[in-house]
Amino acid sequence: MERRQEIIKKYNDAFKDLPVLPLNHKDDNHVSSGHLYIIRIKNITEEQRNEIIVKMAEKGIACNVHYKPLPMLTAYKNLGFNIKDYPNSYGFYKNEITLPLYSRLTNEEVDYIIENFTKIIGEYTL
Repeated sequence: MERRQEIIKKYNDAFKDLPVLPLNHKDDNHVSSGHLYIIRIKNITEEQRNEIIVKMAEKGIACNVHYKPLPMLTAYKNLGFNIKDYPNSYGFYKNEITLPLYSRLTNEEVDYIIENFTKIIGEYTL
C-alpha cells in the first residue's frame, strides 16, 4: 500500500494544475487502499475520452474505464433502463479514465505515464 500511495502522490502533484479531478485517496477521515487511480478530465466527451485511451495505448500505457453505469449494461437495457434517465451517472462515466497504479511501477514508468497523459490530454483541454 505504501508504494501505491507514493505513486498517487506523484500523480496528484503532476496533475494539480491540469483540468482534471482525481479520486480523493486520502484526507483527514480516510485513506484508500490505492487500488485504482481514477481521474476525470473536465469538459471532454465520451468519444474524446476513448481517443485518449487509444493514444495512451499507442504509447504502451494501458488505461481503462473502470466503472460503467448499470443502465448502460445490456442486462439493464433489456429491462428497460435508459442512461438518459441517469444524467449524473453518465456525467461521471463519460470523462473518467483509470491510469495504471500498481506497486511494481518504477518511478521512471510513473514519469512516462505522467508525461504522456499530460501531453495527450493537452490536445483536448487547452
